[in-house]
Amino acid sequence: MNASNEVSTRVRTMVVEDQGMVLAFFERWLAQLPGFVLVASARSGEEALSQVEAARPDVLLVDYQLPGMDGLELVQSARQVRPQLRALVVSSLVNPLALTRIRKSGVEGYVEKDATPELLAEALEAVADGRRYFSSKFKETVAREGANSEGVGKILSRREQQVLSFVLGKKTNREIAGLMGLSARTVEFHRANMMAKLNAKNLADLMTIAQRRGWTATG
Repeated sequence: MNASNEVSTRVRTMVVEDQGMVLAFFERWLAQLPGFVLVASARSGEEALSQVEAARPDVLLVDYQLPGMDGLELVQSARQVRPQLRALVVSSLVNPLALTRIRKSGVEGYVEKDATPELLAEALEAVADGRRYFSSKFKETVAREGANSEGVGKILSRREQQVLSFVLGKKTNREIAGLMGLSARTVEFHRANMMAKLNAKNLADLMTIAQRRGWTATG
């Protein structure tokens, strides 16, 4: 088998991670992982999106927290170019707001950044093989949140959860509108509904409520 045929049989993988040291680890690790080939890497969602068409990845290994466009928004946009793309999300976040949003996003897998290389390989292989893989910590947190009558998913709509995540990340309405592809008026509408549902009178009040419930910025 010649080199080009060998590469064509391996899973084409793109890595998106904004921290240089972590990105370098992923690149070295993938180079040694049987059955996979690194076709592109990027340090932002925008940079990754500009490479998707040419790189033709089968699997996206993506950090949840990225500057600008976050990991989930990147997956959604990349699938408009490459609908068959499968995604494994990695993050250091374990708060209910982040994990509930990940669960509803349609990605195929999630593992924490402190996972062992062996567990990360197991997750990537499962996702590449057409299966789903979510860490035990992810499943435990999501199950606990689902059983909580005051869980974020029971109170806020998907759009409101996205707005909340950006508000907690100190994004302005204009910035949120750009990130979500909405008008500023629509963002204001979702923000007002969210504040009313949480009985938050102002931003400081919202921050206190979110902290008490274990919700933190996710993007």
